[in-house]
Amino acid sequence: MKKLLFLACCLALIATISAALAQNFVSIQTSSVHVDSNSDDMRNSSTFNQQSSYSSGYQTSSVNLSATDLRQPHILRINTNGSQLNGDVILDGKVVKRLNGSQAEINLSPLLSTGEHVVEISGRYAPASSGITVELSGPGMTSSQQTSGNGVLNYTLNLSVH
Repeated sequence: MKKLLFLACCLALIATISAALAQNFVSIQTSSVHVDSNSDDMRNSSTFNQQSSYSSGYQTSSVNLSATDLRQPHILRINTNGSQLNGDVILDGKVVKRLNGSQAEINLSPLLSTGEHVVEISGRYAPASSGITVELSGPGMTSSQQTSGNGVLNYTLNLSVH
């Protein structure tokens, strides 16, 4: 489990650095991923923090989930400390939630099955200087991303359910 978490964090870091190098250095992006994994015999906790500057606002995270845990809610929350957020949450190419207001919440568990899934969150928030947080929480785990500075949200969450 530690190796998988380490690999996921390394891949996220590589993707972020690659995107940062490919873009103009304009706004500041701050990301934080915290994953807790609980089992009967073991308790692991890992934190991955990164800060990079780039204009696109693209962020990507990968999370591994247990299919048996899908019996419990896996809540995706999107919050802005600004006044407005407009956009879409897309799961495997289908819009599953429209974003309108300063916060949104959706339980992904009933929408997921064993296999690979891609959650895309795109939208605009105002004022552009406000921050935005995307969080996935479920049994024994939390994954959180924070961004601010340009008013555009482009976030991809890769979910692997085994």
